[in-house]
Amino acid sequence: MRFTPSKAAVALAGAAALVATATPAQAAPATVDLQLLSINDFHGRLQSPATVNGQAVGGAAQLIGLVDQLRAANPNTAFISGGDNIGASTFVSAIDNDNPTLDVLNAGGLDVSAVGNHEFDKGMDDLLNRVIPRSRFDYLGANVYSNGVRALPAYSVQELGGVKVGYIGVVTVQTSELVSPDGIRGVEFRNPVAEANAVAAELSDGDAGNGEADVVVLLAHEGAAAENITSVEDLIGDPVFGQFMNAGADIDAIFSGHTHQPYAFIAPVPGTNKTRPVIQGGEYGKLISKVGLTVDTATGEVSASTAALVDVVGAPSNGTVAGLVNAAVANAAVLGARPLGEITADVKRAYTDGNENRGLESPLGNFVADVQLDGTRDAGRGGAQIAFMNPGGLRTDLLHAPDGVVTYSEAFSVQPFSNDVITQTLTGAQIKSVLEEQWQPEGASRPKLHLGVSEGFSYRYVVDAPRGSHVIASSIKLNGQTINPTATYRVTSNSFLASGGDNFTTLGQGTDRVTTGDNDLTMLTAYLAKYSPVTADQAPRSAVGPDCTQSITGTYKGALTVKSGLVCVTGATVRGAITILPGASLIVDGGTVQGAITALLGGTVEITNATVTGAITLIGGTGAVTVKGGTIKGAVSVLSGRGGVSLDTNRVSGAALLTGNTGTAANTVAANTVTGTLICTGNTPAPVNDGRRNTVKGINLGQCKGL
Repeated sequence: MRFTPSKAAVALAGAAALVATATPAQAAPATVDLQLLSINDFHGRLQSPATVNGQAVGGAAQLIGLVDQLRAANPNTAFISGGDNIGASTFVSAIDNDNPTLDVLNAGGLDVSAVGNHEFDKGMDDLLNRVIPRSRFDYLGANVYSNGVRALPAYSVQELGGVKVGYIGVVTVQTSELVSPDGIRGVEFRNPVAEANAVAAELSDGDAGNGEADVVVLLAHEGAAAENITSVEDLIGDPVFGQFMNAGADIDAIFSGHTHQPYAFIAPVPGTNKTRPVIQGGEYGKLISKVGLTVDTATGEVSASTAALVDVVGAPSNGTVAGLVNAAVANAAVLGARPLGEITADVKRAYTDGNENRGLESPLGNFVADVQLDGTRDAGRGGAQIAFMNPGGLRTDLLHAPDGVVTYSEAFSVQPFSNDVITQTLTGAQIKSVLEEQWQPEGASRPKLHLGVSEGFSYRYVVDAPRGSHVIASSIKLNGQTINPTATYRVTSNSFLASGGDNFTTLGQGTDRVTTGDNDLTMLTAYLAKYSPVTADQAPRSAVGPDCTQSITGTYKGALTVKSGLVCVTGATVRGAITILPGASLIVDGGTVQGAITALLGGTVEITNATVTGAITLIGGTGAVTVKGGTIKGAVSVLSGRGGVSLDTNRVSGAALLTGNTGTAANTVAANTVTGTLICTGNTPAPVNDGRRNTVKGINLGQCKGL
């Protein structure tokens, strides 16, 4: 950006020239060194969240003390934030509505902050009418709109060392998916880079009517994923943050957040020969992002820049902030000391290499789902059969140490959002859609969010399957029985999920909604009181599988012969017939088979939610046969099998024949539409329809007559 001296400075320079012969004018400095110190994703961590080699890391008093120290070394310092100052906080702050955190940041001299998604946790009204009025710093959100106009200030221009610094704040476009939709109705989160570029251009166009700045700094509550932070090239290639790396040349520095990652680079500015800092300071005030900008007063350009992460360790404590923290701790101790019950062992979130991984199943997620199922199972409280829990709603582990006693503050720290608990009706097909939505849409910061599920519910999935085809439909079971896609089930979740949060849009489509009046925290406290000492089930309720010897996705060109083992065809297009040799097994889940499927003396055969453009002929099989939810453009014949047959919810453009199938497993022929003849003879046990009648347009004979 160009540095333009103020009119007053020009006038003074002229006056000095008039008396130059009497008093030599003092030369203006050639450069001004600005120091920008930033935090992001502080989340109310008033007390130190960690120790390293016996030293406390972070903590508000030490954090502000370090800012004081760095500010003393360079008075041209601004203290700024990338958002999520509040929300998902520890008990000490959250029990008082995060007011202590806002007070601490005020006392620490925070100059400006972007809004993060967690600033919207309690809704837009709370942000506008409580959070912002209490904050003595500017909260910015250039891409936050309501009724077509910006709902928050887009920028703030502040003078620093004689330089006008313009700060632009933007928040992740996914905010609408990360907070309860009920609190942000009518609020729109537009493309953050497009909005930032537009505001930066206005601050640089010479028109004082739309704001002017010499240096423009972007505070972006969006960042790169953990796998894309080792180089500038990785940042550019990140599917979400890459667009920020291409932000316009009017922006001189980019401070990021949201993904809780540490990185600091000097990156090229596209289309120019300039560079700029791009930085994020991890999480919880454990690091300070430190950027230096040298402004050349002769050329009006940022002539040099630096970017570094500073550990918040071993710094002096700010006494005022320490007093505020101590008062908050004392208040929280009184409110949170009440014991609720006991646990017999740790109940934890999922981890990879010591870091929380929301893409994996966790004992804590399943435990909370159990808690909420227990609280809503009775007919008068919702009649729930299944419960789901989002991993982002679990903010810390439930630990046994030192004595197994769980206090109110510990329970609150696990679930700090106080969401209502809602039970609603979903079909089996919708439940499968919910499970598929664990794999997040393109552009999401996390590719997968693994739901906690309640006891008695289980399923299997394929990791590398196409979107919408990860979960094996026949494996979705409730108390050992496969979920029926057309049947209805009562499902409990917190109100965040029930509103479609975290991209679980199907959970926002349920019917017959009931709430008990209890929130998620009160259900946890009631459960601990009722069942203590509690032993949480640590066993997984989902699994990768089945154990396929060959997995086929995408397009398979030509006929497929299943020679041995188990071949899994998931969401694929097979351009030819499939032949199953003796002893081999096949699972087809979704997709299309452009030909017949034939097996002689095969093992398990499952064909679910698929289109088959030829006949299905299965003879003498030893395993279970399932043909379900499909469109079969040909006859279906299952003869002399021994593992049970399920012909369910298909559209069959031809005859259907079940003959001589024996064994102990049930034979089911239900809810099919058959355009040809339906014949069932010599099957033991005789087929049943579970009360779901078939539609047969041809002749219906034998054991299936009347089904």
